[in-house]
Amino acid sequence: MSISTIGAAAVAMLWAIALAAQTPATKTTWVNLGRGANGVLHEPMTPGVKSHIALIYTHEGPDNLNHRSGPEMSKRGYRMFLLNHLANPIGFEQIAPAIGQAVKYLRGLPGVDKVVLLSHSAGGPVMAFYQNVAENGPGACSGPEKIYPCRGDALKGLPKADGVVLLDSHLGRASAELMYMDPANSDVLRPTPRNPLLDMFDPLNGYDAAKGGGTYSADFTQKFFAAQAARNAQVIERALARLSIIDKGQGDYPDDEPFVVAGVGDGCCARLLQSDVRLVAHTRAPHPLLKADGTTQTQIVPSVRPPMARIAGVGLFNGSSQHTSVRQFLAMSALRTKPGYGMAADTMTGIDWASSNTSSPSNVEGITVPLAIVAMSCHYFLVPDEIIFDHAASKDKQYVLVEGASHNFTPCRPEYGDTSKRVFDYVDTWLSDPGRFPVQGGPAAR
Repeated sequence: MSISTIGAAAVAMLWAIALAAQTPATKTTWVNLGRGANGVLHEPMTPGVKSHIALIYTHEGPDNLNHRSGPEMSKRGYRMFLLNHLANPIGFEQIAPAIGQAVKYLRGLPGVDKVVLLSHSAGGPVMAFYQNVAENGPGACSGPEKIYPCRGDALKGLPKADGVVLLDSHLGRASAELMYMDPANSDVLRPTPRNPLLDMFDPLNGYDAAKGGGTYSADFTQKFFAAQAARNAQVIERALARLSIIDKGQGDYPDDEPFVVAGVGDGCCARLLQSDVRLVAHTRAPHPLLKADGTTQTQIVPSVRPPMARIAGVGLFNGSSQHTSVRQFLAMSALRTKPGYGMAADTMTGIDWASSNTSSPSNVEGITVPLAIVAMSCHYFLVPDEIIFDHAASKDKQYVLVEGASHNFTPCRPEYGDTSKRVFDYVDTWLSDPGRFPVQGGPAAR
């Protein structure tokens, strides 16, 4: 080994030691909340001024203990609780009580006086639902506008959080299912035959397999969305018809029934916006963009994502069909459209957001606490998250985007630098604003 190599290695080691010295030591604690709820608490070994704020992360899925927000937020001085739940997936109301248990647990920790909900991706709609119901009661999810109203039995008296952070959030579970609904499936019960006139993966319609995406004509796009809306309505009506039969005691089972939807796989396949990057291509209004050079620029923000079409699962049982139940489908996956359903470069139109309890735009209309929304510009949620922001009732709300960040916070190209750090540094800055979440007994909020 040369002297220069030894010198470089020594410098690298000293730099690593210096960085470690600047990062607070953290610890993790397993916590059993009871009734199927548990999790891991990440926190600084020595609580500082920021540890008066505790955050909760969860997701609609069952395994939430490895999300990077735990170590990222605890090393920045916060308490961060990663929450697991044993939810029956018939609506988010099955998850809400576990979040309420976590809120109560964190409020009981010494020094904690603020609790903030934080989630990512499909967890965003869960947290929006929880805070809406916590602020407004079960009536927020049980109205006649809902396709499958919540029962509300376990939703009374949920403790409110003091703020909400949504990281690259879904519009809602049901909106995802709507946009995955493949209109090329002529039969709602079977994946074949396919209608070539509505097949987004047919080269004659503009698909390019080599690029993994397509460039579609305005005529095809209009027909595609009209057929997608019609097929979505057909599936919803079929599920409602079966529910009526079940409720009359005439179903195959007394409580629920299996329900399979062909051509609407989870993550596959007919999401036109994943294929044609001209759809949801940029924000409608200017918003702060956290740039790779460390500056923040307020502008209309473009998506820098590549085409992301997914064709591999078309026609396969586990690729392009949803295996659920009547009640699960209606509670989690059903969302009505209205005339004019479709997408453009900076908007989505013709969606009845209030018809589903999983809908983020509808739920944030009932949230008044401070709200931060952070979208990743190398993904296709920048327009959906702008829609959520526009619907939010919070007077203190911010929407920022991270240049070049992919959905999981990592950079989609090297030149975008450490995008994950920019995400969590922004959350840190937003939380630590003394006028937003002042220490109890400290300076009054603005």
